[in-house]
Amino acid sequence: MKMRLAVLAAVWSLGASALAQVEHVVELVGTTFVYNGQTNEDIDITIHPGDTVRWVWVSGFHNVVSGSPGNFDGLFRSGDPENPPAEFVVTFDDIGDFLYHCHVHGGLGMISMIKVRCPADHNVDMDVNTLDVLAFLNDWVAGDDAADFNNDGVVNTLDVLAFLNAWTSGC
Repeated sequence: MKMRLAVLAAVWSLGASALAQVEHVVELVGTTFVYNGQTNEDIDITIHPGDTVRWVWVSGFHNVVSGSPGNFDGLFRSGDPENPPAEFVVTFDDIGDFLYHCHVHGGLGMISMIKVRCPADHNVDMDVNTLDVLAFLNDWVAGDDAADFNNDGVVNTLDVLAFLNAWTSGC
């Protein structure tokens, strides 16, 4: 019995390790935020609580300010606009949508958003509940890539354990 519990605890911890924090890099180039080939308002960056975003100045005179142009919401600000080399890092712990812009170029469309979602919110309704377990298991049984919770390229039991670990910890 003790051996079974030890094995279960070890496998459960393997599932838990899949939720390591990730750093996402957004470059500031000319009058554009760039992330994975996407720019400004077309950027689709969805992260998890505890992940960080690093803004890296490549060219131009910029800063990073939370909120919309003319409406600084006070959540984060990189400081006064500056030329490269410069970097600014924010760790996002709360769920939600976080608009940001460059104070100098916001009027030219240099605006984007960070979406922070709970990893266990599988049906993306901003509420972690039993419906997420059912949606995840439905995808898992179907072998859908959406059930590759630990992002190892394989849909298997480790994904179920990682998902259940995230689900039981809430968000």
